[in-house]
Amino acid sequence: MGELKMQDVWTQDQMIERFWSAANKGLENEVIKNHSMDPKLLAIRLVAVHAASQALGVELPPIYLLRKAVRRCPTFLRIRWVRGPKGTRAVSCWIFKK
Repeated sequence: MGELKMQDVWTQDQMIERFWSAANKGLENEVIKNHSMDPKLLAIRLVAVHAASQALGVELPPIYLLRKAVRRCPTFLRIRWVRGPKGTRAVSCWIFKK
């Protein structure tokens, strides 16, 4: 698939595909952290995925479009404040089923 430019129209499927590409690369490279203590769930910060996407070589749409698309993702459960291990500060995370 060719690289998308900002003026191109993003479909929901393209946005979700690109989001998961960036999220998976970020998790593998430990650029993005899974804040979930439950092994069945993935709790990530959407802004962290969006911020890291350029360094990971994945172009994402503007954050406001990405938020709308990711909410429709079949594995999306909810947005919650999550406190990491050992009492670290709570952060707002998007929760997904693995």
